[in-house]
Amino acid sequence: MKNGLFNPYFENSGGGLFLANPSGGAFFLKGVSSRRLRGARLGRAAEVFLRDNDFFSGRLDFRRLEERFGEHYFASYKGPHIHIVTLTNRCDLNCVYCSASSNASSADMSRATADRLLEFIFAIKNDRLVLEFQGGEPLLNFGTLRYIVEKARRLNRRAGKKLHFSVVTNLQSMDAGKLDFLERHKFAVCASFDAVRKVHDKNRVSAGGSNYDRVERWLKEIHARSARGEGLETPNAICTVTRDLLPFPAETVDSFVKNGLYRIQLGPLDPLGRAAKAGTYPQERYFRFYRKALERMGELTLRTGRAVYEKGAFNILKSTETAGRSPRRNLELLMRLAYDHNGDIYPSDEARMLANSGDPFFRLGNVRSARWPDVLNEPLARALISSCFGEFSQPYCARCPYSYYCRLSPVYNYIFQGSFWGNLPSSPRCAFFKFMFGLVLRLKRDRRWRRVFAIWLREGGY
Repeated sequence: MKNGLFNPYFENSGGGLFLANPSGGAFFLKGVSSRRLRGARLGRAAEVFLRDNDFFSGRLDFRRLEERFGEHYFASYKGPHIHIVTLTNRCDLNCVYCSASSNASSADMSRATADRLLEFIFAIKNDRLVLEFQGGEPLLNFGTLRYIVEKARRLNRRAGKKLHFSVVTNLQSMDAGKLDFLERHKFAVCASFDAVRKVHDKNRVSAGGSNYDRVERWLKEIHARSARGEGLETPNAICTVTRDLLPFPAETVDSFVKNGLYRIQLGPLDPLGRAAKAGTYPQERYFRFYRKALERMGELTLRTGRAVYEKGAFNILKSTETAGRSPRRNLELLMRLAYDHNGDIYPSDEARMLANSGDPFFRLGNVRSARWPDVLNEPLARALISSCFGEFSQPYCARCPYSYYCRLSPVYNYIFQGSFWGNLPSSPRCAFFKFMFGLVLRLKRDRRWRRVFAIWLREGGY
């Protein structure tokens, strides 16, 4: 290698070396290890890519570097644009892993709090605004959801923001009237869906028995309406991988596809709320499940020619394929905020759920008294901002080639290890992301999987 490398991050990875740099370039050198990097002979394609993506210290494009560093470090930052609104802590299910309850009372967001919430959000100078409604079960407080949406529309006539709405729901309280409203306001609907009937009904407990058919019914209706192109987006779903689901990776994928869900989200069980007592399992069991599920997605993608993909793997693929792209890092506070039903402000929904479990460590204020500049100047907020850039704040991340893309959250550090910064060499969350990156990078070197990934990149989306 004739040219010196500009500040590379690297890791030996299954028959080669994964290289990354501070501006978001990523490349895999086959048959090269960190010990043999100096003097390694590169093919023409590799040399061109490394040159054009600022790996060679003698061939840097400083204007491009300025643009990429500016994007990475938020040179034109205008405030968070994603706002996760908890309308109620009540729920019509009693899921074994959830922090909400079907017995909760006096836990709805009032219209007075909703007014202050919108005042707080619209004062933030970002020209994009996403309001995501969660719970509990947000449809149980549909009156306040309707109130917020209609008032946000009125406020936006003057503000002129790009306004978007979404809702995360178990679909048990859905009806035609509610769906009509969501359709008029062009909602994205994300369902809670554990895929395999017997597992879904065991985990997502309802007083009336099985609720699986009801989820399928409304997914079908949302699909039918979205196909008309008049408002609703194609639905998505989130699956929580409990111990009971681990034996069924292929069946999980097949159930998603049967219900028209081609973007699959497989979330590991996190120790929040009742989930800490719901039967946690060794992390390696999740990894085995995930590998088998991903293999099934690859099979279906090649068989049908349609992208069947897992959201986390797709995000990693997309980020590492596109040098300089704004990465999918942890962006708590910087890009999103979460609000409890009483107006309390948190950097993420996980931080809000932690507070509902009795630990309000990450509370940043309340919309009734705080303004965005006040929140941003809190010591906790400053620490959260630092945490978004592991290359500066975490010694273990400083030379990790995945740190530019990683979403390691201080909330998870605190939950798993009792520390804001965590002990990353022993962190389950760090191990999870290293597994994800390593898996995607290994698959990218397989000819069959390159065909799969080409379809994902052509047809998939976040």
